[in-house]
Amino acid sequence: MRAAFILAGGVGARLRPHTLVLPKPLMPLGHEAIIERLLRSVRLASPEHVTISLGYLGHLVEAVIQDGAAFDLKVSYTREPEPLGTAGALTLLPFDLEDDDVLLVLNGDTLTNINFDELLTWFEASDADAAMVCVRREVLIDFGVVTASADGKLESISEKPRVSNLLSTGINLIRGRALRELAPGHTDMPNFLVALKDSGFTVLCHETDALWMDLGRAEDLLAANDMVENGTL
Repeated sequence: MRAAFILAGGVGARLRPHTLVLPKPLMPLGHEAIIERLLRSVRLASPEHVTISLGYLGHLVEAVIQDGAAFDLKVSYTREPEPLGTAGALTLLPFDLEDDDVLLVLNGDTLTNINFDELLTWFEASDADAAMVCVRREVLIDFGVVTASADGKLESISEKPRVSNLLSTGINLIRGRALRELAPGHTDMPNFLVALKDSGFTVLCHETDALWMDLGRAEDLLAANDMVENGTL
């Protein structure tokens, strides 16, 4: 079985004052809300269940999405009695997963054109217990970076180097057998994935060159809307 869990309970502090009226997942992206576009993408993977984790202004998200029928999905909701973190929220999942069932977990402010059906097919064919989707980004350090020896002698100077890093997109895949390792209480996803790895579970890093944006900042949301308006998205 395939299922999806969307984290949509954040307060969206970086998008204030806009999020004083609307929760972050309902911020407009073209002629639809961020989470509406996300659900249309998730639908391509044909999940049997989709759960949306609600928090701040969650009643507005539920009023827009309802039971998911408009997206050809079966949508249910969870509400955290207290903040449980990006992994701890999964303990409220309203259905059971068998050992080999796969749960797609992602943030409600994610913009991506990744093919979720292909992603889950890749993961299902692996022996992994969990996987995190990653993108590579280069960061320009706008200064001269100095390397010195332990006794303070100059070894090298690199002017304005570019550093390449593999970044987590917040898109994760977890099998039912791994999810049962999640203890009750507050846990963030990075800590949970590292704990799985330390316990002997296999956690893969799946690098993709697909479009991915975190729309939690006003400038990123504006850029994404420009892409929609220009027809590049």
